[in-house]
Amino acid sequence: MSYVSQSEPAFDFFLDPTTPADVKPIALFPWFRRVFGTADDLLRSPFDLDGEKPQCYTLHATTIEIESPPFSPEEVSKLVKEKSRPSDPDWLRVYKIAPDTIAKTYWSTDEAISEALNLSMITTMTTIPVPKVQEIAVNPKTAMTYLVMEYIDGQTLDSCWDRLTLLSKLRIAWTLRSYVAQLRRLQRTVPGTLNGSSCTGPLFTEYGAGPFASYDEMTAWFNHKLDVSQRMKQAPLNAPRFDNLWPLVFTHWDLCPRNVLLARDGKVYVLDWQRSGFYPAWFEYVGMLSDEHFKSRLWDFLIPWISHTVFPWTRKRILTYGRNIGWALHVGPLM
Repeated sequence: MSYVSQSEPAFDFFLDPTTPADVKPIALFPWFRRVFGTADDLLRSPFDLDGEKPQCYTLHATTIEIESPPFSPEEVSKLVKEKSRPSDPDWLRVYKIAPDTIAKTYWSTDEAISEALNLSMITTMTTIPVPKVQEIAVNPKTAMTYLVMEYIDGQTLDSCWDRLTLLSKLRIAWTLRSYVAQLRRLQRTVPGTLNGSSCTGPLFTEYGAGPFASYDEMTAWFNHKLDVSQRMKQAPLNAPRFDNLWPLVFTHWDLCPRNVLLARDGKVYVLDWQRSGFYPAWFEYVGMLSDEHFKSRLWDFLIPWISHTVFPWTRKRILTYGRNIGWALHVGPLM
């Protein structure tokens, strides 16, 4: 079977009829707003129109069966076996099956659908360049699922970082910061993925977590992890609890140089939206810090700025909390 993700184009923050076009924040300190951002970046979201419903996004994005897909599931499976990968790392499950097409493989159909919905939403609601989804193909014999997308000619940021000038690096960082600002305008009162699949990422166990029906339920899950670490004397008894005062914003969750593509046309693309979802705004900072494949002192310096987590005391609290629940996340499940 082959499917395609579908978004409702009119449901766009920038075209939202409930948001008057002439309403703008008062720019008392324009330079401060450009560098640090303002609360206006976190106040309004198209998802506010849906209320607190775990499946609110399904009102605006679905997968539909297509009668004449670009590739049949059997054809995609055959091409994947024949074609070479566009990148060298063994962990990359992406294959170039045509001059302008790639296929990303999944063992879980839910994961493929989740990423397709994420890409559909980003295309509809932001100006962030992402690959266009052509179809989701499911091989009925092997249950292997393929996300078929357009191939973007270019270089990943990690492969060309050392050859870039300082000015180019700063321009890219500025662009990525603007992307994060757009993502922060997409908010929802229910945490997690768009299609209700399990949550994955650095602050969840290897087996994932959820789905969560509410912010309170996710908060209770994290506080339980802290309780476990404290009982095993792996965290101080006075350690701060999970901070649920941050808004739930759409988070890429893996915004690292290998997922940033500098295209030949000059655009900066963002790849790999598989584990993205609605999480506390500070999760983006944690996700960027968790990349172990790329080492650069300048990039490390830019991470707080790109992720809109510029204040040192905020970062210290975030890192302390991550260390305190680390034992329960990584060691506890093995016992």
